[in-house]
Order: sequence, then C-alpha cells, then structure tokens
Amino acid sequence: MSVDGAPGSSAASGSRRSTALAAFASGVREYARTPVLLALFVFLPAYLIGAFTRLVPATTAPLDVPGSGTQTVELASVYAVFMVPLVGALVGALAGVFLMQTARDADARLVVAGANPASVLLARFGLLAVVGTVVAGVSVGTAATVFVPERPLVLAGATLLAALVYGLLGVLAGLVVDRLAGVYLALFGTMLDIFLVQNPLADPPEYARLLPGHAPVELAVDAGFSTEIALSTAGEGAAYLLVVGVVTALALYGSMRVS
Repeated sequence: MSVDGAPGSSAASGSRRSTALAAFASGVREYARTPVLLALFVFLPAYLIGAFTRLVPATTAPLDVPGSGTQTVELASVYAVFMVPLVGALVGALAGVFLMQTARDADARLVVAGANPASVLLARFGLLAVVGTVVAGVSVGTAATVFVPERPLVLAGATLLAALVYGLLGVLAGLVVDRLAGVYLALFGTMLDIFLVQNPLADPPEYARLLPGHAPVELAVDAGFSTEIALSTAGEGAAYLLVVGVVTALALYGSMRVS
C-alpha cells in the first residue's frame, strides 16, 4: 500500500491530473468544432448588449443602488450594467445544457474505463469557468462602449457568478430533459428571474432573494454606480454557487455511475 509521497501516490495524482486535462481538452475541441457555440459565447453577448443599450429611449430613471441610495441615471447606462449579468446567466445556462448533452456519454465511458469521477467533474466545471470568463470579458467590454462602470472588475465578477450558477443549473437541466427542452428552460428561466424579477428599475418581490439571479444583479448594480461593494451580497452569491455546485457534482457523479 502506498503512502503520501510514495511513487504509487504520485502516479495516482498524476493520473488524475492527466484525466482531468484530457477531458478538459476534449470539451474545448468539442466547442471549437461547433461554430454555433462559439458564436453563442462571443458574438451573442456583444450583439445583445450593444443592440439593447442603443435601442432604449434617451431618458433618465431613478435607480436604487444598494448601499448608495437612489440615483438618477441614464436609462442606457442602467441597461448597459443590467444586461451584463443577464447575458452571462443566459449563455452560462445554454453552455451547461450543451455541455451535459455532448459530454454525458463520454464521461460515463471514461469512468467505466477507470477514470476518476472527480477528475472528470473538475474538467467539466473548468469548461464552464472558461465559458463564463469569456462571456464576462466580452460583456463588460461591450457595456463599456456605452457606460464605464465604477468597478469593471466587480461587474465582471458578478457576470462570472451569474454564468457559473446558471451554467450549473443548465447542467442539471440537461440531466433530466433533452437539448431542446433545456434550451427553452435556459431562455425562460433567465428571463423570468433576472429580466423580470430582479430588474433594478422595479420593486422586487420578497422571494427575489431566493432566486439565483439576485446576488449577481445586486453586485452588478453596485459595481456600475457605486464605489462600495456589499460584502454580504458577495457572500450570498458565493454560498449560492457552492450549494448549486455541490448538488450538481452529486447529480453528475450519480449519472456517471449508473450510465
């Protein structure tokens, strides 16, 4: 039996890293071979944010900024900030659905062949993180052509949070429904939660805090119009991500074992 630091332990650790890297590289190649997905990750965020912010009326609106009170701001500026986490959540959810549909059988075969399930899970979650990072960068960059937020990096972090949470929810949806149904769930779920319930120009209902879009939107509004960031909101978002991540990991682990 090997002990920590022994050759057997090092070989096992190297094998897990090799499996994770191979699964990650396979997922990247799968995305690269699908032009629709590349367009989804890069061009859709730029198009939605660019078009929407230029179509809203040239007027002002009162905005309740958490921690800073009510401000009167340009409507285009509000939507330049608000659309960033919305697009991040939408693209993240779609990426999660597609990731689950394309990788499920391959992941199960890897586990049957002796791969460590934790390594496969790490690779898949890494893919979602890469997609979220790309979407956050493109979205914040596009929004900055209309309005420069007070804290661009925090806005990017809020977008990454939205993409990861909804990406994991998309993975869960992909476990129980087919691709078309998953796409509809991603579209309607993000729109109902973020665009309608979490809209910063409206009074949110009490249950808004229970939904996945709450923390990302509040952080985004803070980042756009305030120099102070509510750490409690960031903590809520991190806790939400952790819970959804654990549930998704357990569900994926179970699907690998029974497939």
